[in-house]
Amino acid sequence: MPDFKDGFVGNINNSFSADPDESVLDALFREYEHVIFRSIITSFGLDIFIKDQYGGDVDTLHNVRAMDSDPQLKYKSGENEAAYDSRGVYSHKDVEGLGTNFQTIKHDARAHYVEDPRNNTVQDAYEDRPLHFLGGSKGRPTDKSAELDHVISAKSIHDDRGRVLAGLSTAELADAEDNLKWTNEHLNKSMGADEIPDYIEKHPELPADVKARMMDAYAQSKATYEKTIITAYYFDFSNPHCRQFYKQAAESAANRGIQMGIRQAAGFLITELWFSVKDAIRNSDGTFGGICTAIVDGLKVGVIEAGKNYKALFGMFGEGVLSGILSSITSTVTNMFVTTGANAGRIIRQGWASTVEATAILFFNDKDQYLCDRMTSAAKVLATGASVITGTVVQEQVSIKLSEINLPSDLKDVISVFSGTLCTGLMSVSLMFYIDNGPFTKFLTDVYGENTRRLQEQGMLFKRYCAELEKIDIGRLSWEADYIYGLYLRLDSADNQQDINTLLRTAVTDLGLPSVFGGYTIDERMQDKTWVLKF
Repeated sequence: MPDFKDGFVGNINNSFSADPDESVLDALFREYEHVIFRSIITSFGLDIFIKDQYGGDVDTLHNVRAMDSDPQLKYKSGENEAAYDSRGVYSHKDVEGLGTNFQTIKHDARAHYVEDPRNNTVQDAYEDRPLHFLGGSKGRPTDKSAELDHVISAKSIHDDRGRVLAGLSTAELADAEDNLKWTNEHLNKSMGADEIPDYIEKHPELPADVKARMMDAYAQSKATYEKTIITAYYFDFSNPHCRQFYKQAAESAANRGIQMGIRQAAGFLITELWFSVKDAIRNSDGTFGGICTAIVDGLKVGVIEAGKNYKALFGMFGEGVLSGILSSITSTVTNMFVTTGANAGRIIRQGWASTVEATAILFFNDKDQYLCDRMTSAAKVLATGASVITGTVVQEQVSIKLSEINLPSDLKDVISVFSGTLCTGLMSVSLMFYIDNGPFTKFLTDVYGENTRRLQEQGMLFKRYCAELEKIDIGRLSWEADYIYGLYLRLDSADNQQDINTLLRTAVTDLGLPSVFGGYTIDERMQDKTWVLKF
């Protein structure tokens, strides 16, 4: 059975070369089918158990605000949805009534104006002229009568899903000083509840300087407004809504990590079982009974081999957990700015899965591989990940095109998945062939391969010298050297003292070493004070 301790492509033969009598495609599939099979199983088979939501798994300011224009978007938290539904009906009294900042500013300005009407006017923020407090007198010039305007309309603030998500009150934001500007009664009533950009679009006759001042005031108020909401929801940990956001993000990351860990481990197990059964069937007598027996035997062997490689199994689970957590965090951060589709979640997951596995091969290699071998293996991991991502994009595009054709939905799903899987398989084979035969690998081989070959030649010459010096058969010496190196690797991976003792006893027998106790038991030798332990 293949050893998957190196992760995704640990079993790939780096010195692959096709048989001249065998087609290149057959040779490539023979070498890489383990990698491609597990990639397809995990990405297109086991992925059905990981449900990606449109817009990610956590409510973000960007996504909740996009719900009115995008019907696919839904609240991820029932609490957030209930909070918005229960926000109540907007009333101007909430922002302009007694005790509000709006009333306080108006009262103070009017009182100041009464003291000296000639010098204590207020400036029109939009039309740049002095305004007076003329009250409700008949015949008053409305273009000179001062009124306080909400730059961002109070109603739009009240209905802003982002405001509700951040847990801020309408009055707090609407009556902020940056959102209150003096303007004349005529313009203020003409604007009504329209936002400034909408009002300007409806009234192209407005002077250019008035439009510019209105847009400058709106941009400043909008920037302050957005900063207040973003800070409250993403960075103000004293705000319970901010803490709730990070709690949901952490829960989402943990769930995705466990799902990805199980996915990666299950892919490893299925691959082990599949190739065990495949080898058993290939060696069967071809009869129906023989094939059935081979399947059972293959499953047993697969379970045993998977048990032997339990470290690799846990390693795959750990890599899956890490990639799942990172992909969830990436998805959440991405959805702060743009809305991700369901397939985008798969692309993010596969990208992180490939990156984590490649990093593990390069920097946490548990075999004594040369750097060039690790770089080649890591490149194959990334290439396979890129193939899966490309296959996912192809699947999505085929699904979009098929949506315009009158076919059964089940048939559309089969065709789109088949297209994505086929693309992944063909691209994986092509990229891996290029990696093994491309200029980069040739460069690594030229640089490191020649040095490796020379070191191996020097090692063999040293063995021959030792053999001649000690009158030892060179074949026996080479065998013993290889045996001892293999023994070192097995001892290094042993889990307990009992396994170590078993390995050492077996080695003594295999190497034909004399007993260190000279035919006596260890108890007898320990009682002999004159005896000295010698190897």
